[in-house]
Amino acid sequence: MKIKGRKIVFLIPIIVFILAISIVLYLKTNRPSEYIKTTGIVEGREVNLSSKLPGRISEICCKEGDKVRTGDIVARIESEDINALVNEAKASVESAHADVKAASATVENYRAGLSGIDADIKNAEAESEKAKALMVDAERQMQRAKELYEKGFIAKAEEDTATTNFEAARATFKASTEKVKSLLAHRDASLSLLSASISQLRSVKAKLKQAEANVSYQEAELSYTIIKTPISGVVVFKAMEPGENVSPGMTILTIVDLADLWVRIDLEESYIGRIKLGDVVRLSIDGMPERFFKGRITEIGKLGDFATQKDVTRGRQDIKTFRVRVKPIEDMEVFKPGMTVNVRAPS
Repeated sequence: MKIKGRKIVFLIPIIVFILAISIVLYLKTNRPSEYIKTTGIVEGREVNLSSKLPGRISEICCKEGDKVRTGDIVARIESEDINALVNEAKASVESAHADVKAASATVENYRAGLSGIDADIKNAEAESEKAKALMVDAERQMQRAKELYEKGFIAKAEEDTATTNFEAARATFKASTEKVKSLLAHRDASLSLLSASISQLRSVKAKLKQAEANVSYQEAELSYTIIKTPISGVVVFKAMEPGENVSPGMTILTIVDLADLWVRIDLEESYIGRIKLGDVVRLSIDGMPERFFKGRITEIGKLGDFATQKDVTRGRQDIKTFRVRVKPIEDMEVFKPGMTVNVRAPS
């Protein structure tokens, strides 16, 4: 019994030592690292260039890796049919202009004719008033001559002359009123023709506007056959070749803006609390192991993305990742879209 007790006493320090070593190793293993190390991919502002029209590609400017500048023509779509439509639309505009000119001349002619008719009516009405006054006076002279003849103061010839003068004056007045009526009817007919010509003018003007709108539309369609890049950058993807048919919205080229590149890393949620916006990180590239570059954290995703670890035991939650952007702040020309970059961030 004494020997057994001595063995136990001897083993206690060993057990304590082993436990101490285990605790130290556990703490060392589970202590957060001084740095967060991960890898990311270089991304950038990306533009997919496509056609607004269906057609056959007649020209593509460049290949993958080529640089382009804002406004450069990068592709063309065959445009013979659209050119024909533009020419046809322009011919319709010229024809419509001619119709408007002719209709305008007709309207002006009728208006000028109406001005002349109005002047003639005014003169005819004045002549009719004058003829009426002469007729009234002749009638009075005729009545007086009859009275004087009946009383024997004048000869029959004088009475007949007064009667003849009245009949002539009445005929003149009747003719003048008929002339006024004729002129009024002529004016009414001219007004109808003027109204019709004005309607015709409005119609051809509307056709002119429609033809001009068609020209604008066809010219816009023609402009869509020329595809320009809205940004400067590098071609990272060439999806089509000359001679191939393209549909609206189908990507022809993809361009990335080299002046707006960043490194995207997907960081596990357990590390998110250890970084903040504005932190400066160290970047390195496998092909240049001796060089290091500085970057700055410019964006931390607010929502978790895909899970790096799934809960298969239903005893814990999935571990999700958050998208983080790191903007290189020096030697930007070194970084290329799609490049893998090593990231070390202080925690």
